[in-house]
Amino acid sequence: MNSGNIMNWQWDFGNGQPSSEQNPPVEFYYLSGNTSTYIVALKVSDSSGCKDSAYHILKVEGNCYIAVPSAFTPNGDGLNDYLYPLNAYKATNLIFRVYNRSGELIFETRDWTKRWNGTKASIPQPSGTYIWMLDYNDATNKKVSLHGTAVLLR
Repeated sequence: MNSGNIMNWQWDFGNGQPSSEQNPPVEFYYLSGNTSTYIVALKVSDSSGCKDSAYHILKVEGNCYIAVPSAFTPNGDGLNDYLYPLNAYKATNLIFRVYNRSGELIFETRDWTKRWNGTKASIPQPSGTYIWMLDYNDATNKKVSLHGTAVLLR
C-alpha cells in the first residue's frame, strides 16, 4: 500500500485548456452542434513516485432544458427551500419574476442563481399558488418566454 501524498496534478479537459491545479477553475467548451463530446483526463503523481490516471467522457449539450419547480418548501431543511429556474447555465438576458395571486410583483432577478426564499421584504409570504414568468435568450440567442405556477408550502 502506498503512503505517498499527491504532489502533481495534470488535467487535460479536451478543450485546449490544461491545468496543473488540484482544484482547477470551471471550464468552458465550444459547441459545434447540438451535442459535443470531450475526453477529460487527470494524471497524478505522488511523493513516492507512483503515477495514476483517470478518464471521463463528457457530453456537452447545446442548450439545457430550463425548468421551474412546481412547488417549494422554504422551511430551512435544505430540501426545496427556494424557487428559481433550474439549469439556466447557458441562458443570457434572463429575468425571472414571481407574482402573488393579486398580481403584485413579489420577487425579481436577472441572475438565475438568485433564488426566491418565499419572503417579500423579509416577511414570509403565505402558503399558496404563485405565478412565475421567465424570459431569456437561449444558446442560439433565440428569445424564450415561459410562465407557470408554483405552490409555496409552509
